[in-house]
Amino acid sequence: MMKTFTLISLVFLASLSPLHAQVSIGIRGGYTLSATQIKNAQGYKSNSIGTSSQLKNLHADLMINVPVYKAIYFQPLVRYITKGAYLRPLPTKPGTLVESANQLTLRYLEVPMNLVVKFPLRMGKIVAGMGPYVAYGLGGSYDLDLMYNGDVLSTNSHSVKFNYKDRGIAPGTQLNRFDAGANISLGIEFNNTMVLGANLSRGFANLDRTSSAKITNSYFSVSLGFLFDREDY
Repeated sequence: MMKTFTLISLVFLASLSPLHAQVSIGIRGGYTLSATQIKNAQGYKSNSIGTSSQLKNLHADLMINVPVYKAIYFQPLVRYITKGAYLRPLPTKPGTLVESANQLTLRYLEVPMNLVVKFPLRMGKIVAGMGPYVAYGLGGSYDLDLMYNGDVLSTNSHSVKFNYKDRGIAPGTQLNRFDAGANISLGIEFNNTMVLGANLSRGFANLDRTSSAKITNSYFSVSLGFLFDREDY
């Protein structure tokens, strides 16, 4: 599946070349705050972005600008990103041992596909847009606490095995490798070819393959980078 996803991405990027002679390419990197929302039938609910559950990490982007019509552009990204969260302990009963994940990290190759509008300024352009994204899970890990009467007895780290019956986040959980959702973006393209951007992403695909819970990703990111050229030069 990874080879298929990579091939599709390469074909997608190659297909952009004939669309317009002034397609521009850039690179960015930055800071990510992510959260993984989990809701199950037992009433467990993890927190979202803006709370203590958010996970801090980095991301890297390949950015492409494709002129569509006047100030409207198609701006896809190829993004390497780590999503996940710090998770609250599962509820425990007195005198029982419980396994509970306290940290989840999931590494993805993600392709946001935004339609953006560029507003000219003296210092450059304001860029605002939105669109869907698809993502392919490369791997991940989780820390699993063994708890007794609410106290942590031991903690072990495990690898996430997509599409495989894994006992990590909750007993019997199976995670889907693919993620999908929508995002909005806002940024500035400076006249010196530097770019600054922010992105808010919300996953709609349920990552739980067993249908026993609803697991979705979300994140907020800030990026800084530069364009190799400008399509309006």
